[in-house]
Amino acid sequence: MPALQIKSIPRPKALFEAIADSLRRRILNHELPPGTAIDETSVARELGVSRTPVREAIKVLARDGLVTVAHRRINHCTVTEFSAFELADLLRITEHLEAFHHDWESNPFVQDLLQRVTDKIYLALGPGFLTADLDARQALMEWEAHPDQARQSSRKALTDYFVWRRLEVAKRVMKTPS
Repeated sequence: MPALQIKSIPRPKALFEAIADSLRRRILNHELPPGTAIDETSVARELGVSRTPVREAIKVLARDGLVTVAHRRINHCTVTEFSAFELADLLRITEHLEAFHHDWESNPFVQDLLQRVTDKIYLALGPGFLTADLDARQALMEWEAHPDQARQSSRKALTDYFVWRRLEVAKRVMKTPS
């Protein structure tokens, strides 16, 4: 008798996950810029839901580092702000994770961790950087897709991408003298 093959069916999102995704998108697009207070009652009213799923969504975003909860009180939270030093650390971590992911593409955990760290960089630098970074990443992937390129060359392209990324971040973080 052949083995029964069960096709997985997509699991519907829980309400708090949908709310977290919506808030995440708004945060990364800077509709809610760093430092903005998030009032769970206002969000619940705006979305037409109770405060409970909003509270759970905020916990998810706090775990991901996109919001900061004051004194373990969900009703006092803000969109996370990163200092230039924290941003530099995030970039270093991202470089290591992307290099690791480049060498071990089959590892499913690295991609999730990499996305969480990258989201923090996008939060700190805004949607303009997000768009430019995604374009640069796409160009890098297209370049690597050519079969005649050796693995070492693609490592060089990845290094060039990191240099570009650091320069773009430096331009956005540095303050112009008055």
